[in-house]
Amino acid sequence: MICKNYVVTGEDVDDVMVMESNAYISYTLRLLYHFLFNNGFSKEKLNASHLGLQEGNHVLVCYKNLMFTEPFFVKMENCYMDDKIKIKSCFFNSKNECCAEVTKEVEWFDSIRREVIVAPKQILQHFNQNTRV
Repeated sequence: MICKNYVVTGEDVDDVMVMESNAYISYTLRLLYHFLFNNGFSKEKLNASHLGLQEGNHVLVCYKNLMFTEPFFVKMENCYMDDKIKIKSCFFNSKNECCAEVTKEVEWFDSIRREVIVAPKQILQHFNQNTRV
């Protein structure tokens, strides 16, 4: 669906230089924003429409540690948009080994009404709703 290359930074790791679980979630959300941007919905456009994303549940399955300064890439395998956005991202090291998988739920948030809302039609029409996570 979409891939992006990164390098594990000092902010991503614990005291023994292993990437922390919150970093996996952060990279998953970054890739979602990148995906939205590529489809014409920048953060500025979302803010102007008073739309945001509210994080929900997530599941992280770690197969192999990513270490400090190690290059890796994240691939968004699935993105299902309905009332909630359900995404699955896989993290691969430079040897193309799957090191971790994140399944994440996020919801649309209306910053004026201060409540979770259904996916806006102008955004939903750009995404394949037949893909399930």
